[in-house]
This record gives sequence, C-alpha cells and structure tokens, in this order.
Amino acid sequence: MRPQERTDYAVRLQSRGYVCMPLRAGSKHLDLAAMGYEPVHWQTQRKDLKELAFCSIAFHLSQKPPTAGDIERWFRDSSGNVGILGGFANLLILDFDDAAAFRGWQRTHTEIVSRTPVAQSPSGFHVYLRTREPTVSSSLHYGIRRVGHAKALGGYIVASPSMLKDGSSYSWLDGQSPFDVEPQPVDNLASLSLRPVSLPKHYYDRMLNRGFFVPQ
Repeated sequence: MRPQERTDYAVRLQSRGYVCMPLRAGSKHLDLAAMGYEPVHWQTQRKDLKELAFCSIAFHLSQKPPTAGDIERWFRDSSGNVGILGGFANLLILDFDDAAAFRGWQRTHTEIVSRTPVAQSPSGFHVYLRTREPTVSSSLHYGIRRVGHAKALGGYIVASPSMLKDGSSYSWLDGQSPFDVEPQPVDNLASLSLRPVSLPKHYYDRMLNRGFFVPQ
C-alpha cells in the first residue's frame, strides 16, 4: 500500500469510528516521531519507558481523539504499518494468540463472531467489539488458560494491511472488515466467558476486594 493509500485508508477508518496510529515499518511499535513525540526510550534502551509512552499515548488519544488532519499528518510522515487504538468509543479488540485458542472460544460464540469485524493475524485472530462500559487493556483468559490480550483503554492493535519484517501479515476476513460490519455491542469480557486474569486469581481478588475504590 502506497503512503497516500495508507493515509486515505486511515482517514476512512476514522469516519467509521476507529482511530488509527502509525507504526514503524515491519514493526508493532508506535512511530512516535511521525506523531510528533520524542521517543526517549531510543536513547535509554529502556523497555519500561517504551511501554509507559505507548500506554500513556494510547490512553490520552482514547480520551481526546485526533482529528482527520492529525491522522493525515501522522501517516504522511510515516511509511510503516497501521495500528488501531483500543478504548476509543469503548472499542475492545480480543487478540487471540493462536488459531486453536480462537477456535475453541469461537465454538460457543459463533453468532457474535460472524457479525463483527474479525482479522487474521500472523499467528491468531483479532475480534473487534464495543463494550457498554470502559474496559482496560489486559491479558485474556478463557477458563484457566491464558489465550491472548484484550486491547482496550491504554492499548492498540496492529491492523490490516500491516506486514512484519518476517513477511507475515494481517488481513480482514472476507465480509468482516470495518467497512462491511459494525463492532457488535457486549457488556464486558465476562459476558463473553473471558476474564482479564485466571479464575483462581479472579476469585482471590474478589475475596480481598481488590480492584475497587471508595468514591471520595
């Protein structure tokens, strides 16, 4: 895809309710320079700074989304891949690490999977949904098994037509791109038989009332 085609694609996705972000060529990493940010982790080689920058920028953009002009500028100055922001308008992307994990979960959720945007990744699948309340990015567990990640507030996903350095790529399933169908609404991860943590940890946290605060 040529730079102008990539830019037009990102702007078209924005008109459908998605926020695209430029990623570095052959990579899953944000192209911070193209977005006008100083990539301080390049100087320090510290992974924690990189993760802090990526999560902070993703959360900020979900609360104050870029304009079409911002997106045009970002992609004009980038020749890399395309990322889609999680959390904006409560977008939730289920990132299954492998096909077997996706197929196992899909068997009990065939109807919703068939009516929402779905993409194939180099090793698994991405399922695009919208939750009725804000959701935070997390790990993704089905039963006692960790099957991938939930990309929502503070996160983003690599999207079609991105390609990694090893030649593997991302592509929408036929008839299930964001231009074909809308993300289906769901209550939360639990309504999909999924959890951000394993079942034992979930019950332990509930017993200790972890993850909640008293309004002040």
